[in-house]
Amino acid sequence: MNIEFENKLNVIDMHCDTITRQEVVEQGLRKADLHINLEKMMEGEYLMQCFATFIFLMDKRDTPFNLANGYMDILDSELEKNKDIISQITTLTQLADNVEKKKMSALYTIEEGGVLEGKMENLHHFYNRGVRMMTLTWNFPNEIGFPNFKLERGKEPDMTIPNVKDGLTPFGIEVVKEMNRLGMIVDVSHLSDAGFWDVVKYSDKPFVASHSNSRSVCNCVRNLTDDMIKALDEKGGVMGINFCADFISKSTEDQIPDIIRHIKHIKEVGSINCIALGSDFDGIDTPKGMSDCTKMHLLKKALEEDGFTNEEIHKIFYKNFLRVFKEVCNN
Repeated sequence: MNIEFENKLNVIDMHCDTITRQEVVEQGLRKADLHINLEKMMEGEYLMQCFATFIFLMDKRDTPFNLANGYMDILDSELEKNKDIISQITTLTQLADNVEKKKMSALYTIEEGGVLEGKMENLHHFYNRGVRMMTLTWNFPNEIGFPNFKLERGKEPDMTIPNVKDGLTPFGIEVVKEMNRLGMIVDVSHLSDAGFWDVVKYSDKPFVASHSNSRSVCNCVRNLTDDMIKALDEKGGVMGINFCADFISKSTEDQIPDIIRHIKHIKEVGSINCIALGSDFDGIDTPKGMSDCTKMHLLKKALEEDGFTNEEIHKIFYKNFLRVFKEVCNN
């Protein structure tokens, strides 16, 4: 199935934290005063938003599994209220149907594999709810693996040094294999360096870093090294350019040129085929120049001015992720 859009942006954003914000409950997803709402997405010419259910493992209100289901209930409700303009999808065919109906699409994702609580049946539960991508870890160790900063017993975590020692657990390896079998995209953003290489070893399908940039351009453990970018590209995966100001540069000026620097470097060490968008909107302090999702046209303009072709821009904005989605999710 070939979906072509020649005259529009048609943004696919691989990661946002919008649905876990209280403003959605209070104001509704259509008009919430956030980086992303449905009206802003329409203005930004969105094709699909990946809505992450983010769980803070130290949240004592309920279990991670129950908290995740609660947020998905909210998203279910908001999509039902706004079914005239957006619908959940799990397949490329459903996305194409939405395009025919001039509707946007929503893909359910999870940020924090701790929601599984170490139980494979919980992975199956979330698959059955329509989740098609899961970030294996956040900033805490869980049953799957470890975050990407140095951990030493009795000491505070050092978030400036990557964790090259602690990779996937035996359960984590089985989760990766089962996600491959089910048709769920493995997401390595936040995962330790050691865990990244375990995913390279154990995943038979392309995987993603849904919201990570280049560590060579901005030295931050949340970004990927050149070797990681090459491996991701060789696996047929993609990385979503993250708009978090601290992951882009130390600049206090307009950071769109710095975003372009990341994209150009990733293209050089990997290829144009491994670059996508993963804004992290509503979970970050936005960079100057990209205050919310209506500003995507400014990124497109900057890419054009830097010499990127229309085909390259289409790949970054939607085609590359659709390729991975089609291959992994059994479409």
